[in-house]
This record gives sequence, structure tokens and C-alpha cells, in this order.
Amino acid sequence: MGLLSDVSLWLCLAIVVGAFLTGVLHGATGMLGGIVMTALLSQIIGIKQAIPVMTCALVFSHASRVFIYRKDIDRSIAARVLIFGGPTLIFGAYLFSILDPKIIAIVFVCFLILSFPMKYYARSHNIKTGPKLLSFASIIWGMLAGNVIGPGFFLAPFLLGTGMNRLAFVGTLAGITLAMNSIKLVVFGTTNLLNAELLALGVLVGLCTIPGNWAGKAILQKLSDDHHRYIVDGFTLLVIFNFLYLAF
Repeated sequence: MGLLSDVSLWLCLAIVVGAFLTGVLHGATGMLGGIVMTALLSQIIGIKQAIPVMTCALVFSHASRVFIYRKDIDRSIAARVLIFGGPTLIFGAYLFSILDPKIIAIVFVCFLILSFPMKYYARSHNIKTGPKLLSFASIIWGMLAGNVIGPGFFLAPFLLGTGMNRLAFVGTLAGITLAMNSIKLVVFGTTNLLNAELLALGVLVGLCTIPGNWAGKAILQKLSDDHHRYIVDGFTLLVIFNFLYLAF
């Protein structure tokens, strides 16, 4: 019997609805949907399987956002992040393949908790990101990106510190994470973390996120900066509690 053979019809429906909402959140915030969907899938199939599935799904979600925000992407910034973060991303993805699921959940929680003071420190001190700082941040981001879903929380203050607006932020981050998840997908495939069954689930989830991304853009255009921040922080707290439950 396959890993998903015991999943009920209602759980399948929940996955489809959750995938659509993932797209909405991604389109509206730029970085939240994958974490929420990973939390849902982790309860159903386990975190060790959920992250490769979401890696596949996010390729579809990010690709659709790259198309939606194609005129807003800062290509020079995206290229710098990938040049410096790519090598550590590959190492982090291989490291993920040998880690215990509980350790992954704990790392995820620590990462999300640290994202709060980082964001508020950057905002309160009006940090400006130059090329050297962005390059250094990208190296650390790559290591995180190989192990967890949602490393945009770490990268966000540095991208916003370049002076880009919300639309440019969502578009540029989508381009970066599309490349990131494509690399991770290849690595996971070579380490047997992604079999045909999980790949099929990832494709299904990914396709369901695409209409949600269009809905998310409509929401983003109506949100104020403060409302955008409150939504991201609120969902982040919920996800932290979810992964604490999985770890302990």
C-alpha cells in the first residue's frame, strides 16, 4: 500500500482547498503559503515527506507568480542571491536528506521564531542592504533554504532593505524561490526522497495553487503595509505552534 492510500476523501479535499489557499497567501504575502501548506501536509504524511512534496508544488506556485509579477522583478538582485546562495542551498538539501524529522521540525521552529526580531530590527533601524550585505545574507539563506520551507522570512528584510516596493518584493522573491525549489527538486530526486507517489501529490498541490496566486495579487493591491505585516506575523505564530506539536 502507498503512503497516501489511507488518506480519506475529506483529507484529499482539505489538501486541494489548502493548496488553493497556499496560492492566495503566496500571491498576497510573497512568502507565507508554502509554510502553511507544509504544516497541513506534515499532519497527514509527516514532515520528512511533506517538504519534498511542497518543493515540487512550489515550483508551480512560484512559476505562476513569476509570470504574474514579471514586470516587477529586479533581475540583478535575484541573480546575486542565487549566485551566492546556490552552493550552500545544494549542501543544505543534501543535509536535509540525512536529518531526523524531529530535528527538522525543531530547526524550522527556531528559524521562524528568529524571523520576528530580525524583521522588526531591520524595520526599526531602517537597514539599507548593499551588495556585500546581500551577498553574505544569501549564503546563509541558501543553507536554510536547503533544509526548510519558507526561508523568505530570513531573506525578506535584506530584500526590502534594497528599497524595493511590495510588488517588486513579491516578484523578485518568486524568481529566487523558483530557482531554489527547482535545484532542491533535483537534489531530492537523487537522494530518493521524492518517489512517484509524492511527485504526483506535489504536482496536484502545485496546480491548485495557480488560481490562488491570481486571487492573492488582487488582495495584495488592496492591502496596506501594516495589514500585510499583521497577516504574515499571525500565520507565522500558528505555524510555530504546529511544528512544536510535531517536534514534541
